[in-house]
Amino acid sequence: MIDVFAPLAAAALIWWLSTGVLLWLVGTSRKTRAISATILTGLAAAATVMVYQLGDVTRVSAAYAGFATGILLWAWHEAMFLFGYISGPRKTPCPPGLSGWKKFKVSAETLIVHELVIAGHAGLIVALSFGAANQVAAMTFLLLWGMRLSSKMVIFFGAPNVSAQFLPPHLTYLATYFNTSRATRFFPIFLIVISSVAATLVYFGVTLPGGSFEATVYLLLATLAGLAVFEHCALVLPLPDAELWSWAQNSNKKSEPTPPKEELDFGRT
Repeated sequence: MIDVFAPLAAAALIWWLSTGVLLWLVGTSRKTRAISATILTGLAAAATVMVYQLGDVTRVSAAYAGFATGILLWAWHEAMFLFGYISGPRKTPCPPGLSGWKKFKVSAETLIVHELVIAGHAGLIVALSFGAANQVAAMTFLLLWGMRLSSKMVIFFGAPNVSAQFLPPHLTYLATYFNTSRATRFFPIFLIVISSVAATLVYFGVTLPGGSFEATVYLLLATLAGLAVFEHCALVLPLPDAELWSWAQNSNKKSEPTPPKEELDFGRT
């Protein structure tokens, strides 16, 4: 039982703590954010090298190391976006009256550079671990990216519970691009897809030999996918998920004016 519980608990703890630390850093002063960005960039560079070094290591500890590496790499991208260093060419509120393709186009302009940087980094991570026995970092990164894109599409089509609570003042214009009038009718499709991914990962995680490298990998990824299901539900249902990081909000309140409310985590920015 511990062989199943340990990866689930570890993944959930890493997700919760890393998200909270990032939220706390977002609310600090501009100088502190700049220092944090420099440190995170160094860590991300080291983590990218670690992707290659872990390639032939298939101990259970290497599964956890690969997972943490993928989380760190993803955290760097989120930090660069939230700190305001990498986003897109459009940094103004959404023009009124837009809908359909026109709104999608201007919405994409708010973060297209960030998405391209993620895509480039994803390609490098996959290349570094291609054909390796340990591809956990790449799988973690790709899963987070896929779930992020899914949540973005839900927000674009309609998510009434999207909020901006943790969004820094320099990014509050993003709230004008959210469709909060109603829940999208496509939501069940998104939910079925990510739930199927989570269920598949759980299946392999519990059917493979307990405590093995492979089972640990599947359970770590299954936890992320399961958390993504929760995050998607929180977009359309009044779930108090922001309370999970109430401890990380103090810096926001002390250092800068409180922005409009938005949900923020590694699967959704």
